[in-house]
Amino acid sequence: MQASTFMQVAIDAARAVRGRTSPNPWVGAVVVRDGKVVSIGATAPYGGPHAEAAALAGVDARGATLYTTLEPCMPFEGKRTRPCAEAIIEAGVSRVVISLSDPHAPVRGQGAAFLRAQGVQVDLGDGSEAVTELLRPYLKFRQTGLPYVIAKFAMSLDGKVGAPSAGITWLTSEVAVARAHQDRAWVDAILVGSGTVLADDPALTAREAGSPVARQPLRVVLDGRGRTDPAARVLGPGALVVTSKSSPQWRRAVAATGAELLELDYREAGIDLRELLRALGQRDIVSLIAEGGPSVLASLFDGGHVDEVHAYVAPLILGQSGIPLVPSGPGPAPFALREVAIEPLPPDVLIRGYTGDWSP
Repeated sequence: MQASTFMQVAIDAARAVRGRTSPNPWVGAVVVRDGKVVSIGATAPYGGPHAEAAALAGVDARGATLYTTLEPCMPFEGKRTRPCAEAIIEAGVSRVVISLSDPHAPVRGQGAAFLRAQGVQVDLGDGSEAVTELLRPYLKFRQTGLPYVIAKFAMSLDGKVGAPSAGITWLTSEVAVARAHQDRAWVDAILVGSGTVLADDPALTAREAGSPVARQPLRVVLDGRGRTDPAARVLGPGALVVTSKSSPQWRRAVAATGAELLELDYREAGIDLRELLRALGQRDIVSLIAEGGPSVLASLFDGGHVDEVHAYVAPLILGQSGIPLVPSGPGPAPFALREVAIEPLPPDVLIRGYTGDWSP
């Protein structure tokens, strides 16, 4: 259903806090009286007020209509804030318009049922398509317990990710890099393999106008054999190194940097990515960008773990000196991206789309 004018205001408020509220959903709410917006609220960082409570704070909402992008919450074990459904009743709101039901099991359907039982008119579905699109990571996380995975890579026109032997390791322009950092700033984690760390020594921080943003994603390094240099820039507090078959001395050196170590079972094919994603989900990692090299990306695609693709295409031909995006040997079955969007970032192009491995 297309969003009404007032619900669009709530959607815009939710979009403005996307990723800053994790593991809570990013929600917007609007109080409307006599056809006019009285107040606007959005979810605060985790532990702070939810959108409905923020919109109701300090306003007279008796007889008003509240528009909210997600079903108001109810009490449940571990909840850290006052239930929004109760706050709505106490505020005297007469009608609540909701885009989506919350898939979180302790809330699902109960918030709307509680409001109706208290005599509040509840309408569901306004702007549901737009809100579903906005909340895709949260919806997957609540439905599966796994993070929403975005595979991000930059490549040349002939499908190469770089040509170190020719001195070409950076393909895209500053405009494209700035765009990539916008996504880094809202996700919960960035995933790379040890090969990327060895080749590029990235910091894996999210930056805006050249400066680190306040909320940084968890930096996850896959290193089953313990190859990462303990002096690598990526290590330190806020980094998680995933390993399996590495020496005790190396593990101690990595832990001394302040990075956390996650040890998973050793398998002939390498680290079990399904096991890793389950472990990250248990840590409330809702969204993740995989920026690993060809091997990591191939494993994610082959295992059906990728939900969305961000492909930055540079106007370059790297030829035989280039490293192919798709390594030789078995790989994922052919598939086409769905709901493709093309974003010009001159001189580069960003192609975005969904894989279809999971859908809301």
